[in-house]
Amino acid sequence: MTPSLTVFTPAYNRAHTLPRLCESLKKQTCTDFEWLVINDGSSDATDELFDIWSQENNEFSIKYHKVPNGGKNRAVNRGVQLAQGKYFFIVDSDDLLKADAVEFVIQAFSALPVDDTSYIGISSIKADLNGQKLRGDAIIDKSLGYIDCNNLERDRYNLQADMAEVFFTEKLRQYPFPVWEGEKFTPEAVVWDRMALDGYKLRWFDKVVYLCEYQEGGLSDSSWRLLRDNPMGYAMLFNIRLEYAKGVKQIVNYTLQYISCCFIAHERKMIFRCVKPILAGLLSLLGFLLAIRRVRQIKKYC
Repeated sequence: MTPSLTVFTPAYNRAHTLPRLCESLKKQTCTDFEWLVINDGSSDATDELFDIWSQENNEFSIKYHKVPNGGKNRAVNRGVQLAQGKYFFIVDSDDLLKADAVEFVIQAFSALPVDDTSYIGISSIKADLNGQKLRGDAIIDKSLGYIDCNNLERDRYNLQADMAEVFFTEKLRQYPFPVWEGEKFTPEAVVWDRMALDGYKLRWFDKVVYLCEYQEGGLSDSSWRLLRDNPMGYAMLFNIRLEYAKGVKQIVNYTLQYISCCFIAHERKMIFRCVKPILAGLLSLLGFLLAIRRVRQIKKYC
């Protein structure tokens, strides 16, 4: 039977936290889901864990694949292609779900207007392991318990913290993460913002279903390290921001940031792939000076 939801987990050397996630999935009040895991080249005991779990009598199916290490973005792209669920929920290997998470997600999707094709998914709130929300209260319609908006409107509703987005799988397949040879990370906003620019919105709920614990060495651990290792991933972020930037100051700032990332990556030819190529050419010297400053900051903080 085809599941309604795919809970997708990219895993890289998280054998010490995966059992906690697995237990949270076993406690779900609704089991209409599959657990799809991409082992992103782990060198720990992740294989052994799934050898055991796959043989257990679980109320949900477990699908496990191991690939060479390529980073979370590549793992997500692969997972979206393999997913059988109608909805796709990325749950990181060091996090867990509250017992009613799957039930809530499926009900939330079923309540979306069937005649409005502009919805690409729903989202809820993340909290730490003590249940403390990662941000303040969202500005939502209290009578409804949600707000409808796209990714570019989140700041207006106090939705800027890390959230638990779930997408229609078929629509998400239209938005693979862009990847760059030699890099393993591209900010999620590159994809989420593209969805918004194409007219898609989410329904955002003021409800905690996802608990997280940021690990040392995780993607959230060091922004300077991420910039050092993935400058073109960040170049793509600043380039898409230029598509909706307002005002001269913001446009110039994003253009300079884009140029500096290209210089850090030694990809000078990409400077003229900027959304505003003429401006990029005019600002290339200033962008080069900013790149020098960024390299010094990277050496200082990494």
